[in-house]
Amino acid sequence: MKTNLLEALKHQRVLVAISGGIDSVVLAHLLYSHGAEVILAHCNFSLRGEESDGDEAFVRSFAERLGVPLLVERFDTHAYAKEYQLNTQLAARELRYEWFDRMAQTYACAYIATAHHANDNLETFLINLSRGSGLDGLLGIPQQNGKLIRPLLSFSRQQIYQYAQAKQLSWREDSSNASNKYVRNVIRHEIIPQLRYVHPNYLENFNQTQEYLHQSARFIDYYIEKIRSECFQGEPIRISPSPLLQVPELPLVLHRLFYPYGFNNVKDLQQLLFTAEAGKMLSSPSHQLIKDKEWVWLLPIEGEEEAPFVIAEGVREVTTPIRLVFEEVPPTAAISEAPNTISVDADKLEFPLALRHKREGDVFYPIGLGSAKKLSKYFIDEKYSQIVRQQQWLLCSGDRIVWVVGKRLDHRFRVTPKTKRVLQISVFGNSQIC
Repeated sequence: MKTNLLEALKHQRVLVAISGGIDSVVLAHLLYSHGAEVILAHCNFSLRGEESDGDEAFVRSFAERLGVPLLVERFDTHAYAKEYQLNTQLAARELRYEWFDRMAQTYACAYIATAHHANDNLETFLINLSRGSGLDGLLGIPQQNGKLIRPLLSFSRQQIYQYAQAKQLSWREDSSNASNKYVRNVIRHEIIPQLRYVHPNYLENFNQTQEYLHQSARFIDYYIEKIRSECFQGEPIRISPSPLLQVPELPLVLHRLFYPYGFNNVKDLQQLLFTAEAGKMLSSPSHQLIKDKEWVWLLPIEGEEEAPFVIAEGVREVTTPIRLVFEEVPPTAAISEAPNTISVDADKLEFPLALRHKREGDVFYPIGLGSAKKLSKYFIDEKYSQIVRQQQWLLCSGDRIVWVVGKRLDHRFRVTPKTKRVLQISVFGNSQIC
């Protein structure tokens, strides 16, 4: 029994999950025999009373015979399941993998190895098939996922048994494996024997089908990335919807493109991308899609409301988040009307000043107009794109907007004949992009 993965594990420190059953005993023996530096890790979930304690005692004896270190952890699985409202199987899974990760880090293990094999893979496939899974669910158990590896995945339960017999290994039988209480056991005891009856080579045929499915998945991934490179551009990401209209199987493509950003309603995506008016938005837990005239913008959602950047009195220059220069000039100095420079009545400012982005309900008094105007209406009239509206900087005094930076001064802060102190403020670079 030999694979490229086993060869690659020579001289590597591997944390091996061991229950005491035949699969994990064979895995530990196999890795040890192939020159891996094995550390055994056993979870006692305290679910089967004396039987669980017997498993632990067996694993301790096995580790001693093999001459390798053993880590053991006891869990109150029922209490954990009750606290987090999980079924027992899911609670045990969360407990063991969290512990495996911590132990692998503590003992500097390159990998965590579990004893899943080809029959487990078939059972997982049938469970996901019965649940109406998509392609990802039908790909089965991956041989490697980061540090987590499954060296026995290409071997059948029969091959594992033959190895154990040949090496004269002993193991423990889990009584719960005989019960049809769990879906996996129903498939193992009732359905798979029928497959064997229909076709004796069912497992080899399944492995071949799995390879076809993996090839198909790799091809789809390549195709999706090609579409992504054509439609997704820049940072922040702007999306050109028009090329998507030409692709076949559009619902599948949209799902694969946007699911990583938390969007899973394809009908809503189609409506926003192709028929919605500018200004419409669609949100997921982590991202926001904003429709513009030519583009759809994909922006991350911040966990908390953005804190304003504070500017104390007397500061002469700030360089972040944008570069602003402050200079007090005589009241008789010429008043600048350039977009990148404003002159304000310094005595009307309330320090500290703040730089921030727009908020719901913002109002200001555009210079020359003299009356209040909603900031959102100003953005529309000035033909701001949706993304620029999100990223336009505002210089504020308290709750009042002093300057739509680089664009428009607020009338309330203008210099008048009664002004005694004039503060000139200039912006350098792009004032809109954060």
